[in-house]
Amino acid sequence: MCYACNSGLATLTSLMASRRSVLAGGAAAFALPSLARAAPQSARQGGAEFLFLGGPIITMDPARPRAEAVAVADGKILAVGSLSDLEGLRTPYTKVVDLEGGALLPGLNDPHMHTVFVAFEDWIDVGPFASKDMAEVVAKLSEAAAKAAPNQWVRGWQLDPSITPGATTIDLALLDRIAPNNPLFLLESNGHIGYANAKALEIAGVTRDTPDPPQARYIRDANGDLTGRLEEAASMAPFIMKMPMPDAQQTRAAIGRLFQKAASRGCTGLFDCSIGAQGMGDLDILRDVMGEDPPVRYGGTLVSTNMKLWKEAGLKPGMGDDRFRISAIKAWSDGSNQGRSGYLREPYLNSDSRGSLNYTPEQLTAAIREAHEGGWQVCVHANGDAGIDTTLDAYEAVLKDLPGPDHRHRIEHCTLLHDDQIARMKALGLSPSFLIGHVYYWGRAFRDDILGPARAERLDPCASALRGGLRPTLHSDWNVTEIEPLRMVENAVTRIMRDGGEVLNPAERVPVETALRMVTADAAWQCKRDFTGVLALGKAADLVVLAQDPTSVDPTQLRHIPVRETWLDGKRRFEA
Repeated sequence: MCYACNSGLATLTSLMASRRSVLAGGAAAFALPSLARAAPQSARQGGAEFLFLGGPIITMDPARPRAEAVAVADGKILAVGSLSDLEGLRTPYTKVVDLEGGALLPGLNDPHMHTVFVAFEDWIDVGPFASKDMAEVVAKLSEAAAKAAPNQWVRGWQLDPSITPGATTIDLALLDRIAPNNPLFLLESNGHIGYANAKALEIAGVTRDTPDPPQARYIRDANGDLTGRLEEAASMAPFIMKMPMPDAQQTRAAIGRLFQKAASRGCTGLFDCSIGAQGMGDLDILRDVMGEDPPVRYGGTLVSTNMKLWKEAGLKPGMGDDRFRISAIKAWSDGSNQGRSGYLREPYLNSDSRGSLNYTPEQLTAAIREAHEGGWQVCVHANGDAGIDTTLDAYEAVLKDLPGPDHRHRIEHCTLLHDDQIARMKALGLSPSFLIGHVYYWGRAFRDDILGPARAERLDPCASALRGGLRPTLHSDWNVTEIEPLRMVENAVTRIMRDGGEVLNPAERVPVETALRMVTADAAWQCKRDFTGVLALGKAADLVVLAQDPTSVDPTQLRHIPVRETWLDGKRRFEA
């Protein structure tokens, strides 16, 4: 779905890394600094440090789904149960947290997002939620170009012709009209598609005779002339290399702000699906950010394109600690369905194109095999149904030769998913993570313009996945959509499309409690954080306090429930 899942990302962001300090050394250098987290006071003599009561408590524990009180001590859940059961844990030192009718849940998790997108914060937002139509997009960019100094880059991001009203052909003629004297570069929100005007092509040294880079394309017309359209991240690297990009200090600050925002949305855990595309420099910056003790747990996947480097550096699965841990390797199969580069069984609507694979099946199988044999969890991006087929074939080839107990391998986005594929996933022990915003933001475009009604019914089929015995989760793919777990829950529960307000395949809706589990217990499990995600004895006291019980509100209002507080390791880290 996003460019960070893309085969060219290593090329793209390695150029950004040239402006950053790079961590020398390998596994030893990955050791985290002390986060200076003060130990809880010990004068309780075995009692509770905090006692939560006064509102509904949703535990996500099947053995005790609801409770009246939760006791916390030393950063962990000490007890869960009725108020009378927990009264014996109250001491003179216990601090009572009165929920005042609000709801207590395990902290929310986003199991697929990307910190790399902070690099584009200062670009012009020309997305469909910041611009009413393409005329406004053109006006924004034209105004910026008119004010720009000679040779100053004009850069726009979040562009999405698939759902921006008044969409028109974006070609060199339009791009040059917008910025006749300055280099112009645009990035679609899916990250797989970019655009460059003639001035940008000239500065980047890309001509009609420039060969396509591996797993990427400079799109040409019937005469072989460049159109200005760029597909996949490797084709964008020559342009990124020529642009000013944030330095390490600016990047650290931006990531810190992102983590604070995530906490304000109820998150206590984030899982990044594109760490290390720029090599050890990624880990250097992230280690520094985590050394500032942000209000979230963080970890994720290293990109498979740098597997040789990870081996040479001595990095191993599970390195880090419970606050910052690297546990997986990320590979990919195809591109973006709304960008029409996801790989489909049948052509896109009103087209003869099925999209394309970024890697051959053999290359994908080799990437999975290498990671699996090394003991890593594996996450593979696949959007189109044929991309999912290819991914399943690759997993099957590897797991047939080397079965792995509790490997928790995943398919990311897993967008256009059929029942036969669900059965194969179950047999292989795979789980999907759905970018559920596909249904809300792009559902009507998929139904009417991109896939057609029948295939659109199969978008992010949460209910079918559950019936098939899978353990799906919901994610934002930030910045493709915002980190908003309650909005994600609402999307899975209602399947209402933003454009028109219709429901896309009501049979795939799930109950509120089920959707909440997808961003708590199941997301924690999928990210190999078994010590959290459930309010149960011994689990980490990662908590969120909501102003209302999400199971008792109108489901169309779930996203609007205020987040009052988040707690991490038994400490309040956000308060509204």
